[in-house]
Amino acid sequence: MKSLVARREVKEEGGKVFSVELESDPECRTVGLRISGDFFAFPPEPLDSLERDSVGRHVLELVNLASRALSEVTLVGVSREVALSVFKSVVEEVMTKCRGG
Repeated sequence: MKSLVARREVKEEGGKVFSVELESDPECRTVGLRISGDFFAFPPEPLDSLERDSVGRHVLELVNLASRALSEVTLVGVSREVALSVFKSVVEEVMTKCRGG
């Protein structure tokens, strides 16, 4: 079974790097989600939970899960809107490659 990977990274002008890497199986089920960069999130636990809780879910669920998690944190160095757009972008890319789309 070959996994599908999409990665997006953004750096707002004067801001920090925010990146998301999404790995799914051919049926669009999340195998792994990694959120990284040099931004700050307070508290970090909602994003940690998002990474952990996304495994096994259909990738289309991730936009809503990410929106919920981002609403529970204060981001420094990246806006909530830009962060969510990065999630949407990786989900769209994976959906074009997997059979569950």
